[in-house]
Amino acid sequence: MASLPTPAIPAAKHWLGDHALYWLFARWSLWRSFDHVWLQQHGPLPDPRDGPLVLYLTHSSWWDGYLMYVIHRMVLGGRFDAHLMMEERQLRAYRFFTWSGAFSVNRHDPDEAQRSLQYAAGLLRGGIRPRALFIFPQGKIVPADRRPLVTYPGVARIIALVGEVQLCPVALRYEFLGQQWPHAFMRLGPVHRAANPADIDGTLADLTARLTAASDALRDDVVATRLDRFRPLLRGRRGIDQTFAAFLRLWPARRTHQPDA
Repeated sequence: MASLPTPAIPAAKHWLGDHALYWLFARWSLWRSFDHVWLQQHGPLPDPRDGPLVLYLTHSSWWDGYLMYVIHRMVLGGRFDAHLMMEERQLRAYRFFTWSGAFSVNRHDPDEAQRSLQYAAGLLRGGIRPRALFIFPQGKIVPADRRPLVTYPGVARIIALVGEVQLCPVALRYEFLGQQWPHAFMRLGPVHRAANPADIDGTLADLTARLTAASDALRDDVVATRLDRFRPLLRGRRGIDQTFAAFLRLWPARRTHQPDA
């Protein structure tokens, strides 16, 4: 770790801090704020035996960071040593995310950005067990349906530095579906590899096309409420609408069994 080029804010993984952030921040907040968290999986899950992993995600909400915890722990089973490239200004405000492997990137400073890319590549190449890098190639929060989907070349440059690495697109979306609490949806996979890791432009174009296709397919399934294509990962607290509907279902039965006067 000491030999890696160091970004302004390097990762400072701490097992207890990471555990606390997952349970006290991510899981608790998702339970309080969402009706369900749903997963749609395409193809086999990434396997640590196949080497390091880069998960590239759409970025339409502040909640995306919490869903990364769910992907890392509940979907991938914590089998990878996970890290996250995070915008420097945001990480300075929430520096405790370094406990979960977050490190900074400042794409407005070319030298600092290059150090972060080299640091990310060094993380993926090293480690006792295979590492995973979560990255938002859009670079900022963007409305989920804005097209074209614009990505920055940092993710492709990391792939060029690492060489052989598993790649996995992840599309995220949030909808209310007519209920009090919103639903969170994730579409993961399929896993693939860069045709030519050294071809930065070609890799970026391929990743952008795959992420766009995943985001569009997720939108279509959610808008059509095809929930049979998902599996529930988390269930949140029941909304007032559901509680009241359950009460109304019981009320006719109670009236039916009332004794005659």
